[in-house]
Amino acid sequence: MFRLYRKLRLVEEGSKHILLIAFALLSLIPIFWMLATSFKDPQEVFAGHLFWSNAFNLDGYLQVFREIPFSVWAWNSTVVGVLQTLGQLIVGVAAAFAFAHYRFPGRDALFFFVLITMMIPPQVTMVPTYMIVGELGWLNSFTGVIVPHLASGYAIFLLRQSFMTVPRELGDAAVIDGCSPFGTMWHVYLRLSMSAISALTVILFVGNWNDFHWPLLVLSDKSMQTLPVAFVQFREEESLEWVPTMAVATLSMLPILLLYLAAQKNFIEGFKNSGLKG
Repeated sequence: MFRLYRKLRLVEEGSKHILLIAFALLSLIPIFWMLATSFKDPQEVFAGHLFWSNAFNLDGYLQVFREIPFSVWAWNSTVVGVLQTLGQLIVGVAAAFAFAHYRFPGRDALFFFVLITMMIPPQVTMVPTYMIVGELGWLNSFTGVIVPHLASGYAIFLLRQSFMTVPRELGDAAVIDGCSPFGTMWHVYLRLSMSAISALTVILFVGNWNDFHWPLLVLSDKSMQTLPVAFVQFREEESLEWVPTMAVATLSMLPILLLYLAAQKNFIEGFKNSGLKG
């Protein structure tokens, strides 16, 4: 009976692993195709093999550096991504600390309002935000790209969930010992939530780095544009140059991949500490 139970458990665990591996490979197919296409001849993109090329061709990458200001746009994306992520973390930490540590009238209603902002599609607020940015004279500037999105409802929600796991007695003890509100936030809540902050940093940076519509709407000067805009630079009226476009996509993916590898240890741990396992 015990052997039969053990065999059934092994079959169940094996089936789960096979299913997970199958889904993982399925999700990697677009990345494999992107990488393989970036090294193909243009004639091979849809005529040859799907995932490999008969010749290792770097013409797509050379065309990227020859025809578009790739290094300038990569620097612009880095500036926007880093500053916007840093601002969202500062605002998110301050708001999450207030929601987790303090008791004040209307706290739950305010947090509910934060949750609602996560459910509003960005396209709904794009036009009024653009008009406000225009009135402030921030069009065609990094300020116009960064400032309107410094407050992230998702960052506040995730950090608040992580701060709620910190025993309140630790915060009260810090106050009794003479810590200021900033000192309590820094020495107690932040130090016990570093894994969640690391995971959130990766998520926010990926979203800001890949943002396409808002920078395209605000930045009209070509020298100010960000890297995702480069994806449309190889489109003609009736066709798309797939090889250089996939080369841009591959190069754009590298900073995100490096950041994820650097924060990999804290990534899953951060979700576990915030109560959002997955």
